[in-house]
Amino acid sequence: MVLAKRHKVFIRHQNEWVTMGIVNVRLFANLREIVGHPSLSIKASSMRQVLAMLQTEYPALRSALCDDGEVRSYITILVNGKDIRELEALSTSLTDGDEVAIFPPVSGG
Repeated sequence: MVLAKRHKVFIRHQNEWVTMGIVNVRLFANLREIVGHPSLSIKASSMRQVLAMLQTEYPALRSALCDDGEVRSYITILVNGKDIRELEALSTSLTDGDEVAIFPPVSGG
């Protein structure tokens, strides 16, 4: 169920209302090339929603980011500078104004 109130969107999640905020998603290296933009603004309340929306809008990202529905081990995702593996992984909650950065493996000299 979704509820809208004065420019905010709320969704029902585990028997409580959660605000869906606008998060800034920054993409790097080949991910940026796939999307065609260095950053996007996405309305979401969790990292799982961000990845689902990215993969829906940009199907080529699916194989670059995920394997069998899980984020590839070599992809690093930060929320406000913290690795989601140290937070709640894909269940990491997001709020309005959060910064998400997605890094593929990078090599070079």
